[in-house]
Amino acid sequence: MSQAKDKNKEPEKLNKKAETEENYGFIKEERVPLNKWTKRKKILRSFLLVIAVAVLFGVIARCSYGISDYVIQHFFTNNEREQVNLPPTPTVAIEPGGKEAPVIDNKAFENFEGVMKGVQIASVALQPSLVTVSYVKEIVDPVFSDITESMTNVSGVVIAKNGTEFLIYTPYSKMDEASFDKIKVTFYGGVSETGVVYSYEKEADALILSVPYKNFRKNEVESIVEVKFGNSTDLTLGSAVIALGFPDGQGPSVDMGFITSRAQKVYISDMSLEILRTNILGGRGESGILVNTKGELVGLITNQFRDGGYSVEAISLEKIMPLMRFLTNQSEYPKFGAVFRDIEDDVLSQLNLQNGIIIEEVNEGSAAASQQFRQGDIITKVGDVPVTSVEEFFTFYTSYEKNSTVEITYYRNGKEMKKSFKITF
Repeated sequence: MSQAKDKNKEPEKLNKKAETEENYGFIKEERVPLNKWTKRKKILRSFLLVIAVAVLFGVIARCSYGISDYVIQHFFTNNEREQVNLPPTPTVAIEPGGKEAPVIDNKAFENFEGVMKGVQIASVALQPSLVTVSYVKEIVDPVFSDITESMTNVSGVVIAKNGTEFLIYTPYSKMDEASFDKIKVTFYGGVSETGVVYSYEKEADALILSVPYKNFRKNEVESIVEVKFGNSTDLTLGSAVIALGFPDGQGPSVDMGFITSRAQKVYISDMSLEILRTNILGGRGESGILVNTKGELVGLITNQFRDGGYSVEAISLEKIMPLMRFLTNQSEYPKFGAVFRDIEDDVLSQLNLQNGIIIEEVNEGSAAASQQFRQGDIITKVGDVPVTSVEEFFTFYTSYEKNSTVEITYYRNGKEMKKSFKITF
């Protein structure tokens, strides 16, 4: 009986199911995944929460440390801060009337101002003797063979006026032989004219330029003056000097200082030069003149013979003057053609000699080479005159006239020898 009832219920259930599906079949259950932005928001929210908690704990820890450190330092230690004793504040004496007494030595400042005034006066007085020498240098590009021109400026000084032209000294080492026909000389007052090579001695770093009067007015010729020559032998260590021209490599410029050394000698063919070293800071390409406190020329600034350092150096005027006389007069003079060196007295005594200079190098093609003089020969006499220095040899040897006969006494391997020959220029 019960089975019959169940069978009757089954069709009824089926009908209800069919009816339900027909009425609600459009509703389906499915899982919809979260989109990417929703996931990122959840991750970002978690990350910010972690950071906030970390910062909070950090702040709490820092405050706890500060409080504990303060408590320990002030309540549980006995360290007392030591008192600092600074030097007492200088007191200023007060004169009656409420005025402060002077604490500066005004006399010292007056002396300093006097020195500076002297430098200024000397600089102004020497301006008419100074010139700027400019020449055009051609630069060839090694890759494209293009030629460009650059202007180079150096300092010069008027050393003589021979009645028809100005004669100007400038360092040979600052010039370029390829530009000898492109030289411009700017004089005091701004007048510029073409300069012509008059004479030079490369080894001595000396170049003489000439500029004719013909393009100058009479008052301009008179306003340009020769420099006054001083006595460089009077200079001692500590002697005050003034550097004018381009002493720092640019110009016109001026600087002052003192002689720090005059012990360096430079030996060139047949003669020697003395280098005056100063405490004046130099620069690349320095040129110009060195004058004493009287405004007199005592040295010609050069950097050709520098053996280190960056101070201004100059050729002593006294040592180069014999050569300058020949150059300014375009005079030929006999050249022996050897580089000598002075011999110390103790070495001479060991050699049993009273005087002499030693040959260090014989120039190829020179008179010394043709007469078979050698390195190591010691020359003791020129004619009948004993030679005690290289300077003396230059003076004695250049005093001979062309085609005259000179006798040289010398020692070789401890033996005295003599040689007579004709002077050639």
